Amino acid sequence: MNFFEYQDRARRNSALLVALFSLAVVSLIAITTLLAAALVAWSRGQTFSPVDGQLLGWDTVAAIALTIAAVIALGSLYKLRQLAAGGRAVAESLGGRKINIAPHGAAEKRALNVVEEMAIASGTPVPDVYILDDDAINAFAAGYKPADAVIGLTRGSIEKLSRDELQGVVAHEFSHIFNGDMRLNIRIVGLLNGILIIGLLGYWLLRGSYFGSGRSRSRAALLGLGAGLAVIGYTGTFFGNLIKSAVSRQREFLADASAVQFTRDNSGIAGALKKIGGYSGGSQLSASNAAEFSHMYFASGLKRSFANLFATHPPLDERIVRLDPQWNGHFPRVEEAAAGLAVSAERDAQVMGITAATPFDTVADAVDNSIGNPDERQMQYSRQLLQSVPEALQQAARDPFAARALVYHLLQHRDEALRQTQQQLLQKIAHPAVVREIHKLQPQLQSLPATARLPLLDLCVPALKALAPQQYQVFKRNLIKLLRSDNRVELWEWSLYRVLMHALEGAPDRHRHSTKPAATGDAMRFILAAVAHAGNDAYLPAKRAYEAGLRALQLDITPLPAAGDITLPRLDKAIAIAGTIKPLKKPALLKAMAVTMTHDGVIAAEEIELLRAVADSLDCPMPPVIGDNRQ
Repeated sequence: MNFFEYQDRARRNSALLVALFSLAVVSLIAITTLLAAALVAWSRGQTFSPVDGQLLGWDTVAAIALTIAAVIALGSLYKLRQLAAGGRAVAESLGGRKINIAPHGAAEKRALNVVEEMAIASGTPVPDVYILDDDAINAFAAGYKPADAVIGLTRGSIEKLSRDELQGVVAHEFSHIFNGDMRLNIRIVGLLNGILIIGLLGYWLLRGSYFGSGRSRSRAALLGLGAGLAVIGYTGTFFGNLIKSAVSRQREFLADASAVQFTRDNSGIAGALKKIGGYSGGSQLSASNAAEFSHMYFASGLKRSFANLFATHPPLDERIVRLDPQWNGHFPRVEEAAAGLAVSAERDAQVMGITAATPFDTVADAVDNSIGNPDERQMQYSRQLLQSVPEALQQAARDPFAARALVYHLLQHRDEALRQTQQQLLQKIAHPAVVREIHKLQPQLQSLPATARLPLLDLCVPALKALAPQQYQVFKRNLIKLLRSDNRVELWEWSLYRVLMHALEGAPDRHRHSTKPAATGDAMRFILAAVAHAGNDAYLPAKRAYEAGLRALQLDITPLPAAGDITLPRLDKAIAIAGTIKPLKKPALLKAMAVTMTHDGVIAAEEIELLRAVADSLDCPMPPVIGDNRQ
């Protein structure tokens, strides 16, 4: 099962989850209606019969149903509104501290380095990393999509685990990002909160009727209604938690297997699970609201109860045996900090990487098997790339001022005359401190290989997210001016800009665009036309490449749009429409792009960047494409 099949299954799981909770809501409405009918019969001194349809009229039943549905909907929307910021809202509610800009100590630096390696290997922007000052060994991934994901790590995990064990834990959390689990997890939190509101409403009625005054019969009826709603609400929450636990347990086995696939090492994640079993602090979190997000953690963050009915994670020994069948059942005693916390300072200038001309089969295999599923080649590449990037550039990527300087440089034109024009423009529009940073970093940036542009851009994302709203708007406005300074925007410039904007702002509002087959077909044709013109200066080769891409997509052959018609606003709109296609149809578009690119025999590195930009905009994280001729 590849990334696209996982995404399709996540969509179906979301629909199943909504159906199950909808069934729970209907049951709550039915039970509440019966409770109301019983209270009416009691207040009138009548005998209650569930089949008696005369106690409550249809208007009353409809009012009860609407009230219950509205209360649940409002409770869910309120919680989802609280979590609208995505993973950041979850991490901060648990007391997390972001470390991307200023990690404290060797343990935090090592943890950040592990996350950066995994992000580069998987082709995603570096997520925000939060540290929870908790001695337990645990972690989580939260967010709606890869662009707003965060990785949370406890103090215990970064200090008690070895580097390989920590890498296994981080790989486990990245698999939740790729498999579409994060959005589902946040929806579960919202739906459960809506059902819990019914129980809280009953509790408030009980308090009000107990301390209030009035006739004994009406007061007793109010007490009965409050008690009934409390029982119904908490019963609904009980079954909702059962659903949450059942959904979560199977996903943990899948994430464990994916982590081994990422790292090609089962000892790392298995060792982390063994240490949790032997550590006195275990994996139980001390945050007061830890239970609310219990299904998001690497290991169980709560004490087990009710015969493990609410366990959101399989037992530790069961997970370990699946990873290490030869395990003897012994949990190691863990009290001291792990050895080797320092980040390696070793530098290796020889980096395996993307070749200047990549064969089609290599790219097609990457689309089918590498998207959302990096392997040891990408992990090795990312580690070597980070080692080869000068320390000054890595530090600059983590600073909001210097990160802007890096991005400005990456988007400057390669033509010397045009670059001089852009630099003069920056002197006028950019902050003086940013301009000084550009000059300061110029020597290291000039020696940077082309294949390091996107990874360095990904490293800048957390620092750029830390900009104040006004600073960010000025920065974005300057980027657009920089791109338009030569009165033309080349597709390689658009690729870098689109990757950056998708990481900082997410996907455009796709609901405003048509999702009809004719509209998506036209959008895919326009994307292929842009690719064809990008790889061919002459019309006839571009036309042949375009038609080859259409045949790969099994679309009717249509005239190739003129190069002058390929404007970036139209390309952005086409990408937004293409983003609405179902997950299982996305690889066909990406491979058709590869067919169009390789019509001249090879796929250049800049065309790979364009493919990555489109894949990224479709929420399909694409790792570096590693050729067979690597060192």
